[in-house]
Amino acid sequence: MIVIGNIKNAYFLFCLLLINISVGVHAEIAAKSYPLPIHEIEEVICDWLTQEGFEVHCSTVQKGNVKVFASKPDVKWQFFLKQDSVLATAVQAEYFGQYPPEPDQAKKLWEHIARYIQPRPISGEDSNQVIPTVVLSKIESVVCIITKPDNKEIQFSGFMIDREGLIISTAHALKNLQDVKVILYNDETYSGQVMKIDPYLDLAIVYIDAEFDTIIAPDKGRNLLGMGEKVYSVGCPINLRGTVFPGIINGPPRRIKDLPFWQVSMKIHPGSSGSPVFDVQGNLVAVVKGRYRGTDSVGFLIPLETIIAFLKEE
Repeated sequence: MIVIGNIKNAYFLFCLLLINISVGVHAEIAAKSYPLPIHEIEEVICDWLTQEGFEVHCSTVQKGNVKVFASKPDVKWQFFLKQDSVLATAVQAEYFGQYPPEPDQAKKLWEHIARYIQPRPISGEDSNQVIPTVVLSKIESVVCIITKPDNKEIQFSGFMIDREGLIISTAHALKNLQDVKVILYNDETYSGQVMKIDPYLDLAIVYIDAEFDTIIAPDKGRNLLGMGEKVYSVGCPINLRGTVFPGIINGPPRRIKDLPFWQVSMKIHPGSSGSPVFDVQGNLVAVVKGRYRGTDSVGFLIPLETIIAFLKEE
């Protein structure tokens, strides 16, 4: 009887081992938010996984969110991409395998994404361009705006439009009457409030309790631009306040959802959205909306006519 009992115990332990092998290990990695559109970060993740030897499959799930499934023998990863805003995405990773994941497996991907979104050095023709003094004089009127939708920090740009504390920015990371943090060129920080917002035009007005010495007046801007014309954005990509990027209008106005946008060849990095754009005479001509996915040098600008229409809205 003792022998039979030992055989039963051994058989029971063997079954448990089989169950553990078949079920494997499931580990959920903390979600991270990145300042990239959902389809662009999907492409970044899929390219990296393919280079690492994974077989990759992607599928669109509820509300336009994306699920990425990657597999190797005995190793499976699943990534859920959830849109935080038009230009920001939260990434949740889950691991399935027979053994716990190595600590640096997910870390390698996070580091790859972090390198991807870092501003690239200006090189070649751009590095030799002389920025007009009249454009440089606008730097002090540009601000960084930080908000936390769903407790995830997003940073973008804006600029002062009158001396009584009004700032214009893009709207895709804002909500009506939302509190935001505004950082001026001199590092002074204010609590701001969204006073007006139009998600369709992608523009918003933020108010802070301060008086400005210098402003950028939209009604003194210029509307019509020519093909090949030089323009300059002034913003704070990755919180780098007062950063100037030169560019060239490289296409006629594009229509997206019945709205016109200038297409520009210009370095546009995360945080640049909302940056004012000037011609060589320092006239306001547009606001940076965002970049074309898959590149950091093709972007879209909200033209001055849209800005004026927004300011005239009741």
